[in-house]
Amino acid sequence: MNKEKLFLSNKDMPKERMDNEVFSFFYVLNPHIPFYVFTPIAIAMLALSIYCGLNVLGIIMGFMVALAFWTVFEYSMHRYFFHWESEQSFFKKMMYTIHHGHHDYPNDKRLMLVHPIISVAAYLGIWGIAFLLAGHYAHPFMMGLAVCYMFYDWLHYASHNYNYNSPFFQKLKMHHLHHHYTDHDKNFGFTTFIWDYIMKTLLKRPVRKKKNKLSANNQ
Repeated sequence: MNKEKLFLSNKDMPKERMDNEVFSFFYVLNPHIPFYVFTPIAIAMLALSIYCGLNVLGIIMGFMVALAFWTVFEYSMHRYFFHWESEQSFFKKMMYTIHHGHHDYPNDKRLMLVHPIISVAAYLGIWGIAFLLAGHYAHPFMMGLAVCYMFYDWLHYASHNYNYNSPFFQKLKMHHLHHHYTDHDKNFGFTTFIWDYIMKTLLKRPVRKKKNKLSANNQ
């Protein structure tokens, strides 16, 4: 990614560049695909949790741990993996497909979502590690992770395409768009800003001072 110019165009990536720089089989055009893929997975994880004999408290605890873990995972993946610069041609093209191209063409819908081939592979890998560490409690944990991922993917897509009249959504949207258009090395978090604050990557913008009307009237 070019550090001097934060994006190349707000239009779609030209076909010639797309053919050369992006793995075409990773296009995702339908923003509902993550729901189609991960909703059944989340339901399966809930069913598996019940089948393995976990009680309601155990399921809720696993789900809540997933919510906390997601904030760390989301921030770390974005900062240290998605922004990883490789000199090897295959990985350079892969990273451009996954994320760097999205920075160059932030409004190209083809580059806003991670393909299920990648997201499901990562999900299965995390499930395996979680099962080794927590046994059957990995199932409600992975259910929570699937829900977090769907929530994240939709909000990310929406932040580039919609303008919902919600203070919560507007705050997330502005936080993310400043990452694109103000500083690529700030505002890595999306669904939460806590790790940007802790890791000192929260973009500090100057606060506009309001004029003192009383003072102005006395002059």
